[in-house]
Amino acid sequence: MKKAVILFSSPHENGCTKKLLDVFLSQCRFEKHIYNMYKENPAPCIACGQCETDGVCFYSDMTSLLRDVFSADHVIFASPVYNYSFPAPMKAFLDRLQPYYSEEKTAPVRKGFLLATCGKSGKFSMELMEKQSRIAFSELSAEYCGCYFQTETDKDITLQNDAICKVKKLAALFFSD
Repeated sequence: MKKAVILFSSPHENGCTKKLLDVFLSQCRFEKHIYNMYKENPAPCIACGQCETDGVCFYSDMTSLLRDVFSADHVIFASPVYNYSFPAPMKAFLDRLQPYYSEEKTAPVRKGFLLATCGKSGKFSMELMEKQSRIAFSELSAEYCGCYFQTETDKDITLQNDAICKVKKLAALFFSD
């Protein structure tokens, strides 16, 4: 059976990001593994250089999570915008992909998708997070398949019907294989 790994990085387990993720995952018929990045709490990169010399990170706290990601068919980042980017636990995860940056890349073997919510309009944040996601998915041997940004969530955390329909269509395409 195919597997989807979801890196959920909101401290609000029932907030807008989770609601958006639930709609997206309603189209997924695969085995789902959801990681709450606030509970995983990856240690930040300390630039020790061990990954450059040994090919592994000094910390082992992400070993099983990364094993799961690298065995997945689909990887989803679900995150709110915090200070123009990802919240700290997800940012730590992204920083810790350093051991994979210098590896020779092969053809993508999995698919990646970004779901993000933003309290304001967030155009700059959306562009920045999309660029970071593209790079991270590349390091995870994933083809970047797109993103969906729900803006203005400070005003209302209910998803409107048009947003729900759009997210379901994107998810159906993403999970179509």
